[in-house]
Amino acid sequence: MFSGMTRGILFLLILAFSLVTALVWHAFVELEPREYIPLLIAVLSAFIGLTGVIITQARLKLVSIEDAHRQTKADIYFDFVKLVQNAMMAQKPEFADQATANDDMARSMIDFKSKCLLWGSEEVLMAVSNFQTISKTKNDPKNVLRSVEGLYRAMRKDIGLSNSALPKDFFAKWPLSDPSEFDRL
Repeated sequence: MFSGMTRGILFLLILAFSLVTALVWHAFVELEPREYIPLLIAVLSAFIGLTGVIITQARLKLVSIEDAHRQTKADIYFDFVKLVQNAMMAQKPEFADQATANDDMARSMIDFKSKCLLWGSEEVLMAVSNFQTISKTKNDPKNVLRSVEGLYRAMRKDIGLSNSALPKDFFAKWPLSDPSEFDRL
């Protein structure tokens, strides 16, 4: 839940609070309750407030970093979506003249994988690996489309989009001009 740096800061705060409490306790022994209770409440309130501010700042920093990376990830993932579209077009005779050459597609895939290595989440990296393994076999188009499904879902999740309302095989059917064709594969 907390990063290593945040945990370290919290540990130091707790340690400092404990030391201050011990010192204040020795001073309180000689004070009357009407004198040390307000002082104790003030110290405790300050500690709780400072802890809240530190936790809030750490979370805001994480959200800021995620927002900064979202557009870069979206651009990388969109390039892959276009790559899949080109691969699907290459399979259709009527689009053969517009299809991207195999060398260009291979270069685009290498470029995509390189960018994913630095920018993709663990789930995206696993889905890319699964897609690559399954697409090498080319025996079952349905399995290839299902691996695209897993990759699209991982990419959407990585940029903060929800997939919960989308039915199973939604993205596997997405590239097809006739989604019912998927069931006949």
